Amino acid sequence: MKLRITHLTEYNYGAPVHGNSNELRLTPVQSRWQQLTFFLLRVLPSTRVKRYTDFYGNLVNYFEVEEPHRHLLIESTSSVTTSDRYAEGEPEAVALEMLLGADREERLQPFLQPSGPVEVPPEIWRAAVDVRAEHGDVFGLAKGLMGYVYGSCQYAPGATDVATTTTQFFKSRAGVCQDFSHLMLALCRSVGIPARYVSGYVYDAKRKDIRGAHASHAWVEVWVPGAGWHGLDPTNNCLTREHYVVVAMGRDYEDIAPVRGSFWGASDREMKVSVHIEERAGA
Repeated sequence: MKLRITHLTEYNYGAPVHGNSNELRLTPVQSRWQQLTFFLLRVLPSTRVKRYTDFYGNLVNYFEVEEPHRHLLIESTSSVTTSDRYAEGEPEAVALEMLLGADREERLQPFLQPSGPVEVPPEIWRAAVDVRAEHGDVFGLAKGLMGYVYGSCQYAPGATDVATTTTQFFKSRAGVCQDFSHLMLALCRSVGIPARYVSGYVYDAKRKDIRGAHASHAWVEVWVPGAGWHGLDPTNNCLTREHYVVVAMGRDYEDIAPVRGSFWGASDREMKVSVHIEERAGA
C-alpha cells in the first residue's frame, strides 16, 4: 500500500515568545514491512533543523527559534510503501515458558517494567493473571489481553489527557488510543510479555471503520520468542497490517511524543493539529 501523510502542527501564542526549542518524532521508520520513499519537514519561522537517533532507534529532528515570534508551524510530509506484517500468518504457538529469562536480556528489560504513565497496581496485575489463565502461548495471550482492553474500555475523546496513568484509566475505563495502549502495556508486562508503545498513523479508506484513523495513533508491539516484535491495536481489537504506518517506538507516550518542546514567554497558547492521509496510485 502506498500512502502519503501530511502532519501539521500549529501554535499561536498570546504574546511573542523566544528560545522555542522542539524535538520532533515525525519520520516514519524503515523496516522490512515499511519503506520511506519521501520525507519533507517544514518549520516556520525558518530555522536550522538538526537530527539524531534516540535511545530506542527513532529519528529525532530538533530545532530552536531564537527570535521573538507569535506563530509556529511544523509540517511533515511523508510517502511510505507498506506491506502486511501478517501476510504469512501469525507467529506459531510459543509456550509462555519461553519468556523465562527475557528480563535478563538488556534489549528487553525496558519493556518489562512499569514506566511513566504505565503503572501496574494490583488490580491490573490481577486482571492480567485472569486472562493468562485462558491462554497457553505468548501471542494468544497478547491477543487475549488486547481483547480484554477493547471489550472493557470505552473510546471517549476528551476524557483523559497525556498525563493520565493506567491506574486512573483503569478506574474510569474511558479514554483514547494512548490510554488503551498504555493499559495493554501494563497488562502484558504484568505477565512477563515484553511490550512497547508505538506511535504512527492508521489509514481508513472508508473513514468510519477504524477508531483513531487519519490522526496520530498509538498501538502496542509485543515480543514473541523466535518471531520478534508483532503489532496489535487494542483501540480497534485488530492486528496492525499494511494500513498502519510506524513512526516511533518506546516504553510509553512520554518517550515518543510527536512534538515536544519548551519556550520563553507567556504561557498562553493555542495548538492545532491535523493529519491527512491518502492512498496513492500504483499500490
